[in-house]
Amino acid sequence: MAQHVKLARERRKRKSRIKALIFFFALICICLGGLLSLKDTVEQKPEKTTESAAYQPLQEEATPAQITSGSDQAVGGDTIAQKNSDDATSYDDELTGKDDESESITIDPDDLNTSEPLPKDAQAAVDDLIDAATQAKRITDQFSHTIVRGDTLKDVLELSGLEDETSKNLIASYPELKNLRPGQQMYWILDNENDLEYLNWLVSEKEERIYERKSDGKFARQIVEKKSIWKKEVLKGTVDTSFHAALKNLGLDSRQISQLTSALQWQFSMNKLKKGDAFAILVSREYLDNKLTGQGNVEAIHIKNLGKSYYAIQAENGRYYNRQGETLGKGFARFPIQRQARISSPFNPKRRHPVTGRVRPHNGVDFALPIGTPVIAPADGVVEKVAYQSGGAGRYVVLRHGREYQTVYMHLSKPLVRAGQTVKRGERIALSGNTGISTGAHLHYEFHINGRPVNPMTVKLPGTSNAMREDERRRFITKARSVERQLKF
Repeated sequence: MAQHVKLARERRKRKSRIKALIFFFALICICLGGLLSLKDTVEQKPEKTTESAAYQPLQEEATPAQITSGSDQAVGGDTIAQKNSDDATSYDDELTGKDDESESITIDPDDLNTSEPLPKDAQAAVDDLIDAATQAKRITDQFSHTIVRGDTLKDVLELSGLEDETSKNLIASYPELKNLRPGQQMYWILDNENDLEYLNWLVSEKEERIYERKSDGKFARQIVEKKSIWKKEVLKGTVDTSFHAALKNLGLDSRQISQLTSALQWQFSMNKLKKGDAFAILVSREYLDNKLTGQGNVEAIHIKNLGKSYYAIQAENGRYYNRQGETLGKGFARFPIQRQARISSPFNPKRRHPVTGRVRPHNGVDFALPIGTPVIAPADGVVEKVAYQSGGAGRYVVLRHGREYQTVYMHLSKPLVRAGQTVKRGERIALSGNTGISTGAHLHYEFHINGRPVNPMTVKLPGTSNAMREDERRRFITKARSVERQLKF
């Protein structure tokens, strides 16, 4: 009996020891979990602090921790930069991922005003001429352009995002496409694969050339000898229900409206003309059997608002100027940085991912820069978006320049602007960095025309070569005086 009691006591002792061990093991697990949670919280704090500091006033300089060599860790802790990395780049720059943080505005290009060349009361008058372009909705994959001096076929087709391979192939088959002249017009269409499908070249009032891609990928040419008649006309009207309706009632085609849109986009904001405001347009238009064909060229406009007159007149070089021959365009800088830097990864729409082997277009140019290098606006514009995307572009900024142009800046360490802010050419907008998915400290820079990325290093920049020769200027002044007489109310 005593033996049984002894054995029972020993069993109870063993159970107590097992329970104690289980209790201590559970306590250790709880403590480890708490420590790990605390560590995660501490590691996340620098990212939050940086994000809150991303929108400091423009004059604030980067901290010493931000202005470091490329071997230092990027602000935000996304990746580790490699000093002077030869391959600083990334493969997730298409902004298709979800933004972790975003501050953006919806910009109506017709409301942009990035310059102040005219009194405010004048801008409302001239601007609404361009407003009609919004009303005349253009199909996304149809494009038109009036040739200006210096334009090549590459420059023209690049307005729709086409690479120079397309122009080279066309010129190889049809060398006459090297001889573009100011004032000629081109109209072209892209297919669903964003390849050139159709090109219409208005060579002169009597000749039109059409290039159409066939099933084998080659282009066939058709030369049309035109039997139409061109008439130079003065169209006058006043605003009633809307300026767009007034233009349409006068027979102005959407292509002519678009022509003025491109010419004047840098000069004016797009406010509405007031009811009763008068306008006059000098236009050359094509008639066939006494019917308008849709081909035409706007040579000048005159708008009267609040008793004042404003003009835009086309010169021999295809560009528009005021009556004194002063340009209405805005220039772009080639680089968004204060000095040139090494390109660590060029623009390449057919770049392959080094791991997956899939084609991952590189829609911009990567500049290898130390973290904290100032990034500047290449032209006047409005900040369209400031955002952060940890799984791709990192901190990035989008600028809108007029109707057709956007620039994008990715993997920044610190934005210096806010969405909706107006910026001038040369103004600091951000500091370069290494945020998001990136192999090294760099700036990823994109240039978009009509929503399509083009090579920032080769694209013909807007506003370049606007000056007239002296003999050309004299003829322009003579034309301007004639235009004043013709467009008088």
